[in-house]
This record gives sequence, structure tokens and C-alpha cells, in this order.
Amino acid sequence: MKELLAALIFSIQFLTRVPLRYHCDPATISVRTSLFCFPLVGFFIGAVLFTVWYLLSILTQFNGFTIALIIVTIETIITGAFHLDGLADTFDALLSSGTTPEQKLSIMKDSRIGVMGAVALILSILLKIVFIGELIGHNLSSALLLYPLVGRWTLVLFLFMSPYLRASGTGHLLAQNIDRKSLLIASLWLIPCLLVPTFLLSFIVLLALLLLYRSYIHKNLGGITGDVLGSACVIAEIIILFALSIFGR
Repeated sequence: MKELLAALIFSIQFLTRVPLRYHCDPATISVRTSLFCFPLVGFFIGAVLFTVWYLLSILTQFNGFTIALIIVTIETIITGAFHLDGLADTFDALLSSGTTPEQKLSIMKDSRIGVMGAVALILSILLKIVFIGELIGHNLSSALLLYPLVGRWTLVLFLFMSPYLRASGTGHLLAQNIDRKSLLIASLWLIPCLLVPTFLLSFIVLLALLLLYRSYIHKNLGGITGDVLGSACVIAEIIILFALSIFGR
């Protein structure tokens, strides 16, 4: 139990900016167990967002898109824009003038944001707001519980399916400890999502598009990095929100 708690705390500290005083050193915890916890952390984030929606819906007269903007703002505060930063860096590299994987990876490490990264960042935020607003307008606010969970599950999926290109950092440590069992147990958190009638069809669409994105990443980079993982998380969230809004009508 103590090992599970430490792994969960590490996952929360890694994936969010929630100020937990308990310090978890990756060298002293079960990294494989922490991977099991990634979707659970996503569910915790979703629970906060669902609570915000519920309180705003009963205490204010805000329309769905205003609530969606507030929800995306709160999500960004919780995560510290962690995955959004990876999205911007990834698209700066992928859509750069670099012609080799090495050149693109070098651009990805640059802390400065370029035009393509900024465009990807703005579009991702706008798409989230639009799709969340649509879902709220169609009484499908349960999606707020699902999409952060799916995004963090995607991290585990990509770590399992792709070689990790960096030789250091937390992402490298996670990649070293991922295995089939990790993905299987992490995937168990998706089972409750099936209670949402349109989730299964939406999830099939998600998997198909994620495989296409993985293929594109491999063609251009040869594998993944921490930034690519962040981009995959954001893209998965947008896809599942889009699919749920389409099939839930």
C-alpha cells in the first residue's frame, strides 16, 4: 500500500502542479506502478473539472462556452500547461525547415516558441473550448471526467509502442520501465468509461488517429521524446472530445 501511495504521489507531482509536500524521488519508487496511476491522475483532474462545471451550472447563468473557457483555464492551471508546452515544441520541430530527425530533435530542444508551435498551441486551446462547450450544450458533461483520463492513458500507450530517443530525464526512466503489463493495467481505468454510451465508438476513432500520429512521428523523428508525449496527450484529449461531441448528438 505504501508503494502504491508513493507511486500515485509521484504521478500527481509529475503530471500536475498540485503542491504536494511529500517528496518522491523517482529512484526510490516503483516507476512501473506509477505508470498504472497515470490514468487515475487524469480522472482526478476530470473530477475537479466536472465539479467546476456542476457548481457553475447551478450558481451562475453562464452559457456553455463561457463555462468551457473557465474549465480549460482551470485545467491549464492544474497541469501547469505541461503538455501544451510539449505540443508547441513538437510542432515547432515537425513543421520546421529541418530535413533530418537530428535537426528536428535539436529544434525541439530550443526553449523558444516558433510560429508553428504558437499556432498549434492556440488551435488546441480553441478546439478544446469549442468541443467542451458543445458537449455541455448537449448535456454530455460526463466527458469532463473522461478526456483527461484518456489523455494520460495515451502517455502510457506511446511509451509502450515507441522507442524513447532521449538518454536521460524522467521520460527515459518511464520508458525503461514500461511493459505489456503496465499498459494492460493502465487500460483497466478505461473500463468505467464504457458506461458512457458513445465512448466505445469514440475510442475506436481515437485509436485510429493516434496510430496515424504515431506513424507520422516515427517517419519524421524515429521515436518519441517527452515533448512528443505531451503532444500526444493533448491531441488525444481533442480527438476524444471531438468524437464524443459528434456521436453524442
